[in-house]
Amino acid sequence: MMFIDPDDDDVTGYIERGELRTALHHLMKRHRPRVYHYCSTALRDPDLADDVCQQIFIQAFRDLSRFHGRSKIRIWLFGIARHRILDAAKARRRRLAHVQGGLDEDAPDVRPSPAESLDERRRRAALARSLERLDHRARRALVLRYQEGLTFEEMAAVCREKPGTLAARVARALPVLRAELESRQRVARSVGA
Repeated sequence: MMFIDPDDDDVTGYIERGELRTALHHLMKRHRPRVYHYCSTALRDPDLADDVCQQIFIQAFRDLSRFHGRSKIRIWLFGIARHRILDAAKARRRRLAHVQGGLDEDAPDVRPSPAESLDERRRRAALARSLERLDHRARRALVLRYQEGLTFEEMAAVCREKPGTLAARVARALPVLRAELESRQRVARSVGA
């Protein structure tokens, strides 16, 4: 069964004709911003996210000739991203454990971009800290659903889990995230008063 996304007809045409460099160029132009954003949110380190994003497209280029349309190209890229993000997170934990003398803590960098307004930076930072309190599977499900706009079926293809499992995970995570954000907001108001 072919899952051709009409937005990627040109890319699949290039792949079928063996024009892999052109296909990669169009893939990167169309999908790199979202893949990078997914990596950046998952890893909470812009430089590492950029490196991982490059690895994803290198792997995609190597595998383009074997892409047969069994999923949408975007879902295929997010599947690759999921594995490269997990690899990068494991490597970072090993490096930190070695540097910190055996501590297995992952100290994420949640610095917002300098161009953002102060209020926006505060909201983003509060959301990032609140997301960090969730386990990685819940965080990944929320990011794929609400940041990337994937359906539960598309998420299932990326995460290799059942759509119902992911829907339940999102449903359980939202109230926890909401309560965490409200708690942070109350603390911020009491400090600012």
